[in-house]
Amino acid sequence: MSFWRTLVDLFLPRHCVVCGTELDGTEQDLCNVCLCRISPVTWTSATDNPLLRTLWDRHDVEAAGSSFYYNASSDFHNIFIAIKYQGCPKLGERLARFSFPVWHTMGLGQGVDYIVPVPLSLSRRLKRGYNQAEWIASGVVASTGIPLCTDVLVRSKSNETQTHKSASQRQENTRNIFVARKGRTDLNGRTILLVDDIMTTGATLGDSIRALRETFPTVRVQIYTLGWAGER
Repeated sequence: MSFWRTLVDLFLPRHCVVCGTELDGTEQDLCNVCLCRISPVTWTSATDNPLLRTLWDRHDVEAAGSSFYYNASSDFHNIFIAIKYQGCPKLGERLARFSFPVWHTMGLGQGVDYIVPVPLSLSRRLKRGYNQAEWIASGVVASTGIPLCTDVLVRSKSNETQTHKSASQRQENTRNIFVARKGRTDLNGRTILLVDDIMTTGATLGDSIRALRETFPTVRVQIYTLGWAGER
């Protein structure tokens, strides 16, 4: 532990985003106890799991995976609140870099040409100062070496927050909010890994896929989210 880290911690102590315990100089965002208590998703297949089955009736997705269970009633949902709203996107990058290799060994990301994060609207990006999905995607890039692509998928309008909405309301709230544009990257015939922070009903990811396929009809899609809010 460096002298400067010790000095900073003395005057500006850091605390675990889950339990609030003061962190020591070797811990980042999460104390070691909470880090060990995170509930990992234990699916054993990237081609047949609850996330894929949620999307099968609407979209053709080759493979998918999530790393951690998300439950809004658990203290561990503070991890995702911190990543999304409280200026801790680096935590999302670190968790993805640490956890994605498990999925990579099951085939997720294999044969992928580009990693595409789900974008934020310009107004939300300016307000937060970052896109949490892009940071999570950066963690996947760091663990795989697959290039990041942020110039093809755009959120064309700022929808209301999805929090507290029902499944049908989420579907309506995310209808036609994304567009894909042809630029320097042509995704036709390519395989992408679409990345977001949490998968709940699949509404946001579903509209992203719709937009991508309207512009690039032959693009193949895989999905990775850091959190999974559905069944265990």
